[in-house]
Amino acid sequence: MQEDKKNRRRLTGEELDGVRENLSERKKTLWNEVLHDLTHEAGEINREAVDTIRESGDRAMGELMESSLLHLVEMKARELEAIEAALNRIDSGEYGRCMDCGRWIRPARLEVQPFAVRCIKCQEEKERIENI
Repeated sequence: MQEDKKNRRRLTGEELDGVRENLSERKKTLWNEVLHDLTHEAGEINREAVDTIRESGDRAMGELMESSLLHLVEMKARELEAIEAALNRIDSGEYGRCMDCGRWIRPARLEVQPFAVRCIKCQEEKERIENI
């Protein structure tokens, strides 16, 4: 238990600046990917779907291609929302605090999962309850 307390701490200002910079860069990259997906990939998929439907009458293939793109964009949108929430927590001084138990999340966890909102213990408990 003593080691658990020692590993849990608030991030320093320098660490928070690094996290903010990394999250902002990731956010910018994701937005560019989403814009690319929607402008280039979607156009290509729609052309391919139309050709496929014309050739074989297989509407399911067209729908599958569209749904795959939408699923990819949706995943990126969820990550963008998580990044934005993490940036807001940094600004409010709550970044790194577990939303369930209120203790500080270990910096090592935040390094791997920078938009984590729960400590490992609370996240595992949440997943256990969801799987019941």
